[in-house]
Amino acid sequence: MTLISLIEASKDFGIRTLFSDLTLHINEKERLGLIGPNGAGKSTLLKVLAGMEPIQAGKRRCSSKLSMALVDQNSAIRDGRTIIEEVLENCGEKRNLLIRFNQVVERLANHPKDPKLLAELGEVSEQMDKNEAWNLERQCKEILQKLGISELNKPVESLSGGYRKRICLASALVMNPDLLLLDEPTNHLDAIGVEWLQNWLDHYDGALVLVTHDRYVLDKVTSKIIEVDEGRAQTFQGNYNSYLKQKAEQDISENASMEKFKGVLRRELAWLKQGPKARSTKQKARIQRITQMKEKPVKVSRGKIELATQSRRIGKKVIEAKSLELAFENQPNSEPLIKDFTYSFNPEDRIGIIGPNGCGKSSLLDLIAGKKEPSNGILDIGETVKLGYLDQQTYELGMGKGLERKVIDFVEEAASQIDYNNKKISASQLLEKFLFSPAEQHSTLSKLSGGEKRRLTLCRILIQAPNVLLLDEPTNDLDIQTLSVLEDFLEDFKGCVVIVSHDRYFLDRTVDRIFNFENGVLKQFEGNYSNFIEKKKSEENKANKQLYSNQSKHKPNETKKINSEYFSDNRSQSMCRNNDQFDKPARRTFKESKELEQINQQLPLLEKKKESIESALATGKDLSLLSQELAEVVQQLNSVEERWLELSELEP
Repeated sequence: MTLISLIEASKDFGIRTLFSDLTLHINEKERLGLIGPNGAGKSTLLKVLAGMEPIQAGKRRCSSKLSMALVDQNSAIRDGRTIIEEVLENCGEKRNLLIRFNQVVERLANHPKDPKLLAELGEVSEQMDKNEAWNLERQCKEILQKLGISELNKPVESLSGGYRKRICLASALVMNPDLLLLDEPTNHLDAIGVEWLQNWLDHYDGALVLVTHDRYVLDKVTSKIIEVDEGRAQTFQGNYNSYLKQKAEQDISENASMEKFKGVLRRELAWLKQGPKARSTKQKARIQRITQMKEKPVKVSRGKIELATQSRRIGKKVIEAKSLELAFENQPNSEPLIKDFTYSFNPEDRIGIIGPNGCGKSSLLDLIAGKKEPSNGILDIGETVKLGYLDQQTYELGMGKGLERKVIDFVEEAASQIDYNNKKISASQLLEKFLFSPAEQHSTLSKLSGGEKRRLTLCRILIQAPNVLLLDEPTNDLDIQTLSVLEDFLEDFKGCVVIVSHDRYFLDRTVDRIFNFENGVLKQFEGNYSNFIEKKKSEENKANKQLYSNQSKHKPNETKKINSEYFSDNRSQSMCRNNDQFDKPARRTFKESKELEQINQQLPLLEKKKESIESALATGKDLSLLSQELAEVVQQLNSVEERWLELSELEP
């Protein structure tokens, strides 16, 4: 069954044609990946499919009963709501019940003997039973937890842009629609969150249209690739790996056809130059054919971004960090965000910094770049060091006249020329190598797509010829082709490179040393991201063997205590299970299998206890005691169900 169709659709953006005469059908359970250069129209195409953008020509047809969710790069959420209210926006009556239940439980925590609150709790619990809303609560909490969000009743207006994007993503996943339209959903997720999302999408039962720079995710969850470029959309069957093979074969075939066409045209033009007597009698038809061949439009392949810069001399002393610490802002007496970091960066370093969201990765780069002051310790920057810092927010775009500046002016603010491959070139010439045409250079920043702004900021950084690069989530919003070129550039870059990224493929290509944040302490591992995961997995296996050995020496009640302590940090444990480019599913340990058996026995007992308390509440007796007991059982049931979900996802 077809869910949405575009028939001979066309869409322009100013002087640029995004796509023309596009016919696209999205069927039930189909998995599409949209790829193409920045500014090619991928995000716009998602909005057209969602009915949020009109088309200049053609038709859009949509099933009347279709439920659909779009998560775009600038997803807006309305202020005046809590996180849980926003996430459950599209869940109808179940949403209202669940929000009311959470509000009552929160008030009861402060007033546990309030008879009105106790009566209201009993009433809401009964309605939730009738509407089967408990599963929605469990699903909502699990998704938010996996996306790194724990405070369900926090006002959304106090959240950063990254948190808002994750809330929009959570809302779409909880809604579980017939069709998901996702635009760069892995932005603002850490590596563990990306892997979880990849697994969720792989098991999602609806149709999916995905725009992402994460090549591991694209390869794992898609079964068809649509390439949008130069106003055309072309379909390739299979995942991303299959697309690469088909694309290479197509390029070879097209190049061969073009060479053959040029050969025929050369021969025909040579014939045309001969005198009239040397030509055949059928010269009129032949001359017409030559004219048609000359007028035939030649396919011009899109230019490839060129990244290069004249190397600036860098001394042996680069960056020295000694006992570096950084406290939380406005919390000088709290536990430091970064603890006792000591490291001597060298000119050849290729370092990747990883860790959960909010652990201090970006703050460390801010420290090195001089945007923040350490609360303790010493940071010494070498005299020959010229820093280039690509931050997530690209603050430079908002400086001065902001987005009303011209593209060329934005770059010339940093430098008007650069030594490029041993010769001087102007800012305008460098911009052309970054695929900004002369006409686009005189347009305003406000007209650029998110990826184009990111690419432009990178151009501005490189024109200053840095010898130390600090890159904070550099893969966000960049197209796959540009990422590939950037990876090659960093491999040949003569200087120190420090990268914060959640992109596993990018880290595997660009770094040979990992700093992993663990409770504010940066622990060093040699190798790329996959090497790091392998090492963590090996450490986990050793710990499991030791635990199993210890269990045989303990009594049952002591074993239960060990279980609780060992699995207190499930999020950290899930990180250790990643391996081999995340293709192999994680498996349950022997101990986890036993724990799952215990939970399977415990869940029915808790559910019966909950039903028994609710029945007792209906009699109207002992409301205070029963309601407090119900709240405790519900909380315990939710905790056990969350653990059951985590263990059930693992292969036996």
